Amino acid sequence: MRAILVAMIFSLAGASLACAQEGYSGDAAAAYHWVHANAGPGQCGCFGLNGGGVSGSWNFRGRWSLVTDFSAEATSGAPTAGNSLTLSSYLAGARYRVPQPWMHGKHRPQPFAQLLLGAAHAGGGVAGVGDASFAFASRLGGGIDVPVNSRFAVRVIQMDYYLTHFSNYTNDHQNNLLVGAGVVFRWSRGK
Repeated sequence: MRAILVAMIFSLAGASLACAQEGYSGDAAAAYHWVHANAGPGQCGCFGLNGGGVSGSWNFRGRWSLVTDFSAEATSGAPTAGNSLTLSSYLAGARYRVPQPWMHGKHRPQPFAQLLLGAAHAGGGVAGVGDASFAFASRLGGGIDVPVNSRFAVRVIQMDYYLTHFSNYTNDHQNNLLVGAGVVFRWSRGK
């Protein structure tokens, strides 16, 4: 876990230094998340978690950005065990802003796709053998931002396939779905 956090810090620091020489831009977002989680394979001990997350991105080449994302979602009664669960994730990866020439104007939707890798932490005993376990996590998906003005946008939808690898005595992975929405603050700085 510590190695993942150190790698994320170094990758973002390197990107920030590279961007500082040429000017840079990026965004910060705060979002509400709902996660459709499953407890084990072969059955749908499915349940929902509510929470939120913050993310930051730094544009480094055209439509490509480096992204960090920290989120936490919780439930007080997962049906499979009657326990509470808090699922936190610490992810970093890449985002691609999809070109969309079919719409014009300053409020046109701006779709994106992203891949994030890192670690997740489960507390509560439902997702994992014991309380407070760490595991590999990844999210693959995208969303749509709609600009309000030059600095702010609304993330009207975000949907990610959210894979975690907590021990469950069968196949040690959970296929989750994250759905979110939020607000985005954009910044840029010239040379």
